[in-house]
Amino acid sequence: MNVVWLICFVAMLNLGACGQAASDQNEPDLEHESLLVGTEEEVNEEDEKEVTITLGAIGDILLHERVYELAETENGYDFLPMLSGVEPLLKAPDFLMANQESMPGGVEIGLSTYPSFNSPQEIVSNLQSLGVQMVIGANNHTLDRGVKAIERALTFYDDIGMDYVGVYRDAEDRDRDRMVEIEDVKIGVLAYTYGTNGIPIPDGHQDVVALIDPERIEEDVKRLRSQVDVMVVHMHWGAEYEREPNEQQRKLAQQLSKAGVDIIFGHHPHVLQPIDVIHQDSGHETTVFYSLGNFLSGQTYDYTDIGGVATIQVTKTANGELHIHSPNIEPTLVIREENGYVVYPFEEADRTAISGSTFAEVREHTLRYLTP
Repeated sequence: MNVVWLICFVAMLNLGACGQAASDQNEPDLEHESLLVGTEEEVNEEDEKEVTITLGAIGDILLHERVYELAETENGYDFLPMLSGVEPLLKAPDFLMANQESMPGGVEIGLSTYPSFNSPQEIVSNLQSLGVQMVIGANNHTLDRGVKAIERALTFYDDIGMDYVGVYRDAEDRDRDRMVEIEDVKIGVLAYTYGTNGIPIPDGHQDVVALIDPERIEEDVKRLRSQVDVMVVHMHWGAEYEREPNEQQRKLAQQLSKAGVDIIFGHHPHVLQPIDVIHQDSGHETTVFYSLGNFLSGQTYDYTDIGGVATIQVTKTANGELHIHSPNIEPTLVIREENGYVVYPFEEADRTAISGSTFAEVREHTLRYLTP
């Protein structure tokens, strides 16, 4: 009986040990689990961190003959000597756009100057090498040399991987949404012009350039707005050589703001106009750069040698909130030198403009609407 009891006791011990072993196998490895949890938290923190990006734009690239003839080389045209002084300004934004006002149809169809522009294509590849990632093609000179020049320019853009907006091959091209994503911030871009210097849009090419049509703009903005975080619109508007926005600009800016546009970059006056912020009752705000002036041109009227690199910052918080802030224009100055029209950071140029303006005066002019 004692032997039987002893056998049973030993069996019970063995069963307990097996049960414990089985239980241990099913228990989680707490040390390993804590490491996994820590890693997941680190990943989540990385995914949800706050990011700030800088969007940028430059004004009119309008190449008169007196500009491009000084850029001619044995192998074509080279504008880099005219632009290299502002390379740090151009490469600073995370996304930079440029208003290519004179259509770069290239030498094969004959270069031309005012009043019907056609420019060397090298200007675009040179700008690209300095940081420009999208060109704006909606302006009053878009149709100067007809559809042929436009098609040649767009083919060149495709060849070098330069995106464009405001000028299109056809309806399908126009319907292609222009969106970029930087640091998890999605940006949509549209562009429009008030007209084409009286040149009618050719039959069968009704979508070749986007004209300012408030109803069409509202439809375009509505379609794109739902897909992006930040809505940007370029407007070719206003009166040439006027340093203040006119009533039409202000009215259109209000309409764009109500439609949901976040940032407006203006072109056409060829001189800098102030920055403003429009506040809607809904809480929506729109930052308006009424005119970015000339970035590179051969114009000699007062203030037309002054342009700038416009920048504005977009902050996306960890919970997805967006804040658009810190608008600025860093003034630039075009100086006619022996070997070309050279663009300088105004502050570093140590020279006054044609109009006699100083750096301090230009800064005050562009920022004065923002000063309380």
